[in-house]
Amino acid sequence: MKFGLFHSVQLPDPTREQKYYQEALDQVLWAEQLGYDSVWFTEHHFSRHGVVSATLSVLAYLAGITSTIRLGTAVTVLPFHNPIQIAEEAATVDLLSNGRLDLGIGRGYQWGEYNKLNIAMDEADRRFREATDVLIRAWTSKEPFDHVGEFWTFNDMTVHPKPVQTPHPPLWVAATSPSSMDRIAENGWNLMVGQGESFQKVAEQVDYFRTAVGEAGGDYEPGQVTVARAMYTAPNKQQVRQDAEVPFMWFKQTGNEVGAPPERRGELLPENFAEYRRRFSAEAAFDYEAMTENVILFGTPDKVAEKVELL
Repeated sequence: MKFGLFHSVQLPDPTREQKYYQEALDQVLWAEQLGYDSVWFTEHHFSRHGVVSATLSVLAYLAGITSTIRLGTAVTVLPFHNPIQIAEEAATVDLLSNGRLDLGIGRGYQWGEYNKLNIAMDEADRRFREATDVLIRAWTSKEPFDHVGEFWTFNDMTVHPKPVQTPHPPLWVAATSPSSMDRIAENGWNLMVGQGESFQKVAEQVDYFRTAVGEAGGDYEPGQVTVARAMYTAPNKQQVRQDAEVPFMWFKQTGNEVGAPPERRGELLPENFAEYRRRFSAEAAFDYEAMTENVILFGTPDKVAEKVELL
């Protein structure tokens, strides 16, 4: 098991953006000194829930001030972007970091982001699939290529620079449904498990993915799955709750609100986002004790170590 940091840079105080960014960057330097394997930054837009909107730019900066820690996106929301531009920017980070990029990709889940970017949310899956195909082709094609798709058309396309890692940086795909995990396994990609799932749900998803990799003709390795968890430790349970409950509640509530307005969630989220409807509804009924028992890694060091063993 390897350990990393996961950052979205929340903004409880809107007047202190630079401070929060600097704290996150400092934590990456400390993590590298302490032997952490990786750091991951999210992509979010238009909300204080997460203010890292130019994720690959942040990683390009980190590439210049770190030397060993791997740098990941968690995730780059492909439906929001021109895939050729992502191919170029990601390859640049891989080059600057001497092959330390892990590119997490996904379709996103926040209706508010899709709405403000004027992208139909029911196009998310199709955009994601097409963008992924273009991305890989841009990195691996030795000759100029053409692409005529539903959302993007490119003629006589050649992308530089090429990534340092071959055939391309590892792809990590955020997924919850069996069909998505099947596709990840068939393509030899890696699985990202969401931070809101219970320990039991994580175990079920990993078991399913392990089987899917085998059925696709691959050899499953534990390093093919990454799991994000909120974590906080203190000498006793009372101190943990005193320190962590209020900021964590703010994080969960703002995330729930920006996902989709609660009163219109069933209307706004397409059928293929049904899993997120379930998750948002569960998080709206947030119970601190239940979450600390079954989802998040809050507790004394010994208690947190026990929970890590479950993962």
